[in-house]
Amino acid sequence: MAASQILSSEPMDLPLLPLRDVVVFPHMVIPLFVGRPRSIKALELAMEAGNNIMLVAQKSASKDDPTPDDLYEIGCAAGILQMLKLPDGTVKVLVEGLQRARIQDV
Repeated sequence: MAASQILSSEPMDLPLLPLRDVVVFPHMVIPLFVGRPRSIKALELAMEAGNNIMLVAQKSASKDDPTPDDLYEIGCAAGILQMLKLPDGTVKVLVEGLQRARIQDV
């Protein structure tokens, strides 16, 4: 999917990946290292359902288990380009920001 394509103007149900100390914008291609079990599960769900995921920054990077109040309301819908499970149990994922998006419900 090209980054210039609009995913949908209607609400979509995408897996949510909270990010610490990084903000992804449309057209950015960036590698992310993911270690939290819930975040890895979100990546796996995204891979099963079309490779799209919602990336949103945490307000505080020190929170290990962020609640909806700990996340910014605006994030970026992204496509997963590549995912690699590492021997230590973490995951390296290459994502491409597709478009800005607002979280309506978690």
